[in-house]
Amino acid sequence: MLLRILLVLLTVLPLVLTGTHNRAGEIIVEAEGDCNNVNDQLRVCATIITYTETAQTEVDRDSLEIIWGDGTREMIGRTEIIPTSTPGIQRNEYRMCHRYPSFGRYVLSFQDVNRVRNVRNIGAQSVNIPFSVFTSYSLVNPIVNGCNTSPQLSQEPIDNACIGSVWTHNPGAFDVDGDSLAFEFTTPTFAPRAPIPSYVLPNQINGATGSLEINPRTGQITWDSPGIPGEYNLAFMVKSFRNGIPLDTLVRDMQVFVDDCSNDPPVIEIDREEICVVAGEVVEFDVVATAPLSDTEQEIFLTASGRPFDLADNPATFTPVNANPPAYEPDPLRRRFRWQTTCNDISNQEYFIVLRAVDDGPPRPSGLATLRSVSIRVVPPPPEDVRAAVEDEEITINWESPYACEDNANPDFLGFTVWRREGSNSFVPDTCETGLAGRGYTQISDGEVSDLADGRYFFIDDDVERGRTYCYRVVAVMARITQSTGFIFEEFESIPSQEVCVQLARDIPLLTKVDVLSTGATDGQIDVCWVLPDPLSLDTLQNPGPYRYVLSRAVGQTTEPGAFSEIATYTSPFFGDAVDTCYTDQNLDTEANAYSYRIELFVNNENEPLGEAQPASSVRLGGSPTDRAVDLTWTEQVPWTNESYDVFRRLPGATTYDSLTTVSEASFRDSELVNGETYCYFVRARGSYNVDDIPSPLLNRSQEFCLVPIDNVSPCPPQLMVESVCDRGVDCTVDENLFNIIEWVPSGEVCGDDDVVTYRIYFTADSSAAPALVAQVESTDILRFDHTPPDGIVGCYTITAVDANGNESLPSNQVCVTNCPIYDLPNAFTPNGDGDNDFFVPRGLCFIERVEFKIFNRWGQLVFETQDPGIRWNGENLAGESLPSGTYYYVGTVFERRLDGVAASEEPVSGYIELITGR
Repeated sequence: MLLRILLVLLTVLPLVLTGTHNRAGEIIVEAEGDCNNVNDQLRVCATIITYTETAQTEVDRDSLEIIWGDGTREMIGRTEIIPTSTPGIQRNEYRMCHRYPSFGRYVLSFQDVNRVRNVRNIGAQSVNIPFSVFTSYSLVNPIVNGCNTSPQLSQEPIDNACIGSVWTHNPGAFDVDGDSLAFEFTTPTFAPRAPIPSYVLPNQINGATGSLEINPRTGQITWDSPGIPGEYNLAFMVKSFRNGIPLDTLVRDMQVFVDDCSNDPPVIEIDREEICVVAGEVVEFDVVATAPLSDTEQEIFLTASGRPFDLADNPATFTPVNANPPAYEPDPLRRRFRWQTTCNDISNQEYFIVLRAVDDGPPRPSGLATLRSVSIRVVPPPPEDVRAAVEDEEITINWESPYACEDNANPDFLGFTVWRREGSNSFVPDTCETGLAGRGYTQISDGEVSDLADGRYFFIDDDVERGRTYCYRVVAVMARITQSTGFIFEEFESIPSQEVCVQLARDIPLLTKVDVLSTGATDGQIDVCWVLPDPLSLDTLQNPGPYRYVLSRAVGQTTEPGAFSEIATYTSPFFGDAVDTCYTDQNLDTEANAYSYRIELFVNNENEPLGEAQPASSVRLGGSPTDRAVDLTWTEQVPWTNESYDVFRRLPGATTYDSLTTVSEASFRDSELVNGETYCYFVRARGSYNVDDIPSPLLNRSQEFCLVPIDNVSPCPPQLMVESVCDRGVDCTVDENLFNIIEWVPSGEVCGDDDVVTYRIYFTADSSAAPALVAQVESTDILRFDHTPPDGIVGCYTITAVDANGNESLPSNQVCVTNCPIYDLPNAFTPNGDGDNDFFVPRGLCFIERVEFKIFNRWGQLVFETQDPGIRWNGENLAGESLPSGTYYYVGTVFERRLDGVAASEEPVSGYIELITGR
């Protein structure tokens, strides 16, 4: 296939000598018609876009060949010519549709002779290098993944810059499917996916200045600042992703004219670069463009582009409207952006608006431009008017109907999710923060709900307990679905609703304290307290006396009813009579066990308690020793919410405890301790029922727990580096050079471990085999070891550190050395018999088994081939005849000796050779 490309290319090379042509271009790919129609799902349409000089009529292309990526290629006739804002350059469009054999990823490309001459970062011979771009397109099954269109670009790829002034450009990329985009530089190509060997970034040629960057999220390109006049090409990739899965990659090859001019680019003033709105709201802001103060005589024009301007039902406006073509006007120039969003615009990805201001200064005739982008995200609106009502032992949450976007078709409305937490989190939802993940709420609805009663949506929460305070929020869920099957391929959560909180009636006693007073194997004590029922919640007419309170105990942390045994009973004939609400449980093994308690109320001499009791356990502290530290963890099962924990410590030899810290999680590491000494701890939990008439905070201590830190921790691994013969740049054909230099960053510098005494070096010639110890370095001052493997230089290394207690670290990073093949080819030679550079040979050659190498002349005829990696072409053809000076092209496959045997290199070699004979 590559030979056919070369034949097409090289048969037109004589035209290169008299005309120049391509400056920029890309390929756009989209599904044809309705991709949900089973008859259209495999059909796509591609548009080749090129930017060419209008004056070069002798090389103007009325058709181009497209390579579809499925083994077929076709000639496409030009369908449209569009003038650009740069005089003398036109935009050409070549559009054709094609049916693929199956779903999959296809790389579409084209190649055209020829580029313009003297592109600085390609070289003087750029006129002899073809122009080629590609688009990798995913033809996905729309039933599963929805329709797909490659990214599209709204800004022209021809731009001007002045020496010493910051140059900016933004391609104005958007994706009609709402897929996210990412941007990165790449190398321009001379054939499908064949990089130009001589290309460098514009700021990297000899004498160039300034940094050149592309914003991976917005696509904004900034060159600060050009230093050498001339024409430059710049290629970048626009990658699309759906739900984190890569879909398409579009390559644009663009051109920048850098002039030796004195001009500063215009200034664009906007209030915000990032905007979030609720669907249905209006996005409106002013844009002011001015020439810098140093350019007092200049006028400017201001334009805006982006996906919102192309929407069929609610396009954005930028007023007052510019003349067509845009006319220059005095500054300051003010325009107003306005977009009435709808539910159709909801997306997880931002819409980008690209603002472009151009002055009428040098370089003539089109001046300098400044581009800035504004991102707009449109999110689903929150459910409104959320209410909650208590009914018996359940809570009904209801909210407003209809929902603002419930009749929307794309994205579709799925329903609502209901979320709950104990106690309030009264945050005010921000427009950009959708959903409730990480806010302390738990989803209690099973999927989406949309039940209606009395004209309102509702949900019943029946998993509730007496006396607790529950807070609720509701989130709307929307999705993009396939029209034919209803399959969801992208979901959107709304801004959460406002919070609503309710408290259940407290008609049973509630435990408030399970506090360990002392720790012992036989004499431990726990203080247990409770609060009586709320008199307003307990109906004493329906529940007459006598009133009997029964306290029960279970070993361990449990809520299992059968595990509890009665330990105390309190009786009163009338509810208002005084009754004990605390009990000290004694003679317990609090050293070995936690204990759980339950308080129950019996009325009217009944045998069943009034309501289900809510057990509570003591806090159980545990932990493990480590090197100069201890790791503490604790657990509890309580009906209230413990919000924080106070940690207390008794130092070795001390008799009292000191407050150490307060934490919100049930774990803590106490460090900087002395190994071999005894440290004792207890934890005090701070909790609350979040009920107004129950005391807060509820303070409950764990048992005392003692630990002795020991050094059982291995040091962290060193950081390994290996330098092979190829890395050192020495002759890899000399046996004495075939050793590897092993160096490492010591554990002390990696993580601060300072007790290392030994390093152990491991090696395996096979990366799948277990490594073997090949050296042990006893001095921590030595950080290098030279190793000569038994067979060549291939193999994998790791290193470990060993401390004074014999703890060996985990293996370090593994570094594998292969035969690191080197195959570096020049781009010119002079077979004139003077003994200097008479043969075309590699500049660098190591560990190459053989090649399959072919050289063609400009008519695509084979003039030389060999399997010798040294090549040694003397400039003669296959018949032994000397060839004239000129440009020749080569293609080849290099077979390398690697760790896993001889294999073809991942990338074939290709390029051009300048044969110079003087003839």
